Amino acid sequence: MTYSQRIKTIFSQLDEPVDIILLRNSSDPFIDPTFFYVTGIKKGLFEGCSILLGPDGSSHLLVSNLEEPLVPIGQKSTCFSSKKEYTDLLTELLTDCNTVGINTAMTLYDEYQQLRQLIPEKKLISISQAVKNTRIIKDEEELHQIQEACHIADQVMTKIPTFFSTSLTEHELAATIDHQLKLQGASSSAFETISSFGINTAKPHYTSGNKKIQPGDFIICDFGATVNHYHSDTTRTFVYGSASKKQKQIHQTVLNAQQQALNHIKPGVNANTIHQIANDTINATEFKGYFIHSTGHSLGLNVHDSGIGFAPHYQTPLQSGMVLTVEPGIYIPTIGGVRIEDDIVVSPDGYIQLTQSPKQLIEIPTK
Repeated sequence: MTYSQRIKTIFSQLDEPVDIILLRNSSDPFIDPTFFYVTGIKKGLFEGCSILLGPDGSSHLLVSNLEEPLVPIGQKSTCFSSKKEYTDLLTELLTDCNTVGINTAMTLYDEYQQLRQLIPEKKLISISQAVKNTRIIKDEEELHQIQEACHIADQVMTKIPTFFSTSLTEHELAATIDHQLKLQGASSSAFETISSFGINTAKPHYTSGNKKIQPGDFIICDFGATVNHYHSDTTRTFVYGSASKKQKQIHQTVLNAQQQALNHIKPGVNANTIHQIANDTINATEFKGYFIHSTGHSLGLNVHDSGIGFAPHYQTPLQSGMVLTVEPGIYIPTIGGVRIEDDIVVSPDGYIQLTQSPKQLIEIPTK
């Protein structure tokens, strides 16, 4: 799908027609990923820049002097060097428009108020749902970027057992993972890397701290790579030294839950059904009640892309081209936790798994 086709698709998804769509970036981290979706820009933040989209698939980029060298060849653009130049330019370009679509889901309140004052005679219409509906299905180019991000994460994941020593801390492991992601070609980590040891693994969104590894500790490594603004997100659980019988049982239960969920992924199945299958699998064991989050989320330009997820409140039928994570877990405060997470794309006949790291419980030799 070309960028022009992506723009046309957004317009085709609108509940209420608009004359033009305005996507506006504020300052990092308030950058609208849809800006990159419709331009294909791979480098730069483009803070304070905007793009105007037309129903015919056309686009006009309003770019600052700072970012102008990164504008792709062929992209229509006008450069500005001050806020006044920007507002004058925007006002002129919107002269003949009566209705302006804005992505309210990614618009700061202050930015909205400023726009309202700048063009008080225009009707502003939210196009956020149309953006979600369009971006939820990934095209071939997007899948290529996500696959590369998954490949990089897999390369790093397979190296993790070699990073350990008796003095290793969670912070040190997280830093090593982030460094390795860049060495393998990622532009950055997809999010703050989770590296937890021992009972800290029972906290799903714990990141890392000063705890040193101890024999018998569970180890959770949850991280992803960013490639041209697209993300991966994968998790594996290890044990430092020999795993106990209980640890092996917990890990096998989570692995079974993930496989049962994967077995039922195909177009037409409601997303919440996949979560229910994973949840029921765990609740049929002695670990009932220890799965405390949803089974997965959409993935793409955002680590948590909006629009769908394997969660109780998503009754949306799956469609070919959707990319999601599948990540059941068990978290017992007195023992620790296990999570196994992979990225998949829904295919016409089922799914394709994008992350390929080994899933068996790996016991890392103590040194």
